[in-house]
Amino acid sequence: LYFSEWGFDFIKVDGCGLRAFPEASEKVRSGRYRALKPLLDLSAVSRSDIDAVKAIFEDINKALSHENPDGDFLLSLCIWGAADVRSWGKNMGNISRTSDDINPTWSRMLTNFDSTVTRALYAHPGSWNDPDMLFIGKGEFDSAHLTEAKSHFALWAITNAPLFMGTDLRTTPQSLMDVFGNSAIISINQDPGGHQAVVAYDSDDVQTLVKTLERGGKAVAILNRTAANTPVTLTADHLKFESNSDIVLTDLWSGKEHRFRDETTFMLAPHQTLIFRAQGSRKLPNGLYLSEQPGNVNPAVDGVRYPQADPGIHRSATSWAGTKGKGERPMYAGWGGAQADGAPFGQVLSISGKPIDTGLGILANSRFEVRNKGYRRFETLVGVDDSAGEKSSAVTFTIYGDGKLLASSSPLKWGAQAEKMSVNVAGVDIIELVARSAGAQNELLPVTWGEAALLK
Repeated sequence: LYFSEWGFDFIKVDGCGLRAFPEASEKVRSGRYRALKPLLDLSAVSRSDIDAVKAIFEDINKALSHENPDGDFLLSLCIWGAADVRSWGKNMGNISRTSDDINPTWSRMLTNFDSTVTRALYAHPGSWNDPDMLFIGKGEFDSAHLTEAKSHFALWAITNAPLFMGTDLRTTPQSLMDVFGNSAIISINQDPGGHQAVVAYDSDDVQTLVKTLERGGKAVAILNRTAANTPVTLTADHLKFESNSDIVLTDLWSGKEHRFRDETTFMLAPHQTLIFRAQGSRKLPNGLYLSEQPGNVNPAVDGVRYPQADPGIHRSATSWAGTKGKGERPMYAGWGGAQADGAPFGQVLSISGKPIDTGLGILANSRFEVRNKGYRRFETLVGVDDSAGEKSSAVTFTIYGDGKLLASSSPLKWGAQAEKMSVNVAGVDIIELVARSAGAQNELLPVTWGEAALLK
């Protein structure tokens, strides 16, 4: 029906039945619904039957592919960031919800945004993070809240979120139509490189997000989460640009240009997001750091053995639950996952007491797959991250090219100096970065692929 008769090419599968109907539920006891053993528990990932939930969506994916072998459809997974979907949804769906439903409040928008913003390595062309629809046109994103509406749109765009409008276009005022119709910002969202923005500066008040664009340059968004005017400094280092060369920012709302070297400061209004296209001289003139190209990096195995709820996500008072009970506790699985320019549990990358500005952080017993687009050499500094709680187990770092062993490090323990690895990857399509440790508890052993870069 979907393909042969109705001509659908977008299919969203909601997981409501996976969590809603235990024997004790009112709907079952009343006879209106039959009991369906819950497989999903949003409030406790350890109570979710992850393998069973995953198998159901695998069956759906296979069925859709069988009925439409051309693959010209889009499958949307919606289990609200639960059941560790962050790690496997990318393998079977085109978009995957990262949180529970949005509502038209600034606070709830931050919740949904936070569930996506640290997941850059889990999105790539063909499979995107979905923080839910745009609520522009309602509540705190209506025409009386134009600053918030523009922030909402800019943040969804730079994180490669689907731009689904949830408003009645017949009654939408021109000021909001101008937000929806900003082609410069839409082009950032639709950039063919498919690299979700990476957090370059992070705090509870201000965040700076930087996205690499396929045809050169970067996009940068600066978010003021607070209700106060806030000065924010943008540096060349945030952009991975040379500080002694001109950097040109083009404001994607006004079209105005702003030039600076080294650093520049903006005063942001409450809840304002500035968004720019940026041009400058790259710090790495003959290549790209892997953290600049998350769309080409897949954490095929991220080392997470015991999925945990992420405590770093803004927790709002949800309109559908009111303020009864214990409040909204951490609930979206993904804590400890692979990070670009950060360690798995949120710390700065660091090996043997030396901070590392750029690289990939992941747990031990993991494997990255890196798509190589014509580069000839791969270089990195490897070691056990200083944030590790396990200090006696050694980690061996191994690099493969199209399945063939290219290089291995010495066994490295916590506190050991970083070891440089450099390999020829000319003609290699897929580079694999493997970190192995025998007998270690992965969650206690974060490792760092520091300054990891592909060079021409």
